[in-house]
Amino acid sequence: MMTTVIFTNIIFLFFYDSIPAHPILPDSEYIVYETNDKGKIGMIEVRLKKDTSGYYVIYTSDRIVEAILDTNDLQTLYLNKIIKRKWELSVKKNHRFEVNYKGRKNYYKEETPVYDRHTLDFALRSFLYHRDFKKRIRLNVPEFMIINADLEVIGEDTITTPVGSFDCWKIMMIPRVVFTKMKFYFYIEKSYPHRFIKYSDSSGKNSIILKEYR
Repeated sequence: MMTTVIFTNIIFLFFYDSIPAHPILPDSEYIVYETNDKGKIGMIEVRLKKDTSGYYVIYTSDRIVEAILDTNDLQTLYLNKIIKRKWELSVKKNHRFEVNYKGRKNYYKEETPVYDRHTLDFALRSFLYHRDFKKRIRLNVPEFMIINADLEVIGEDTITTPVGSFDCWKIMMIPRVVFTKMKFYFYIEKSYPHRFIKYSDSSGKNSIILKEYR
């Protein structure tokens, strides 16, 4: 009997991790984040709107990133990045995952969802977290390649921001690559709409925090 219960729980957790909340995101959002990049303070303005192509997102800071995310799992379907009016990156998913970084094209045949690193603030809102949550995802790092990255809930915390306090899951992400030992920490709101509230990394020199939402 005990073996049956354990097996049932494992199966339940496997599917539980894989089934997103519905709807995953509101039909529209306006978000402002404050960034701290090694002591340099900045802002990122994020606008989201659902349309027939998916969730259309535009990030505006010292660069402009446009993206379209799948409405079912928030994987990246399209992305375009411009820095100081100069194009740098485009990503497209059709039957293959195409990455064009500064004119260097790579094509990948992926069976599972791929999340671009620029849209992790949304991608990490697509999972149903619990205390034992662990998951490996495929992450596009366009400067390098598509890699494996491991996600794990390592705690719970209340994060205070300029727009209030939020009970969050603390999620650790570890990229499975040899060139970095960095760990990345994301705080995702427990309650719907499961907003991305805060980011930090193991260097202690970089952070992002929610500043405005409507």
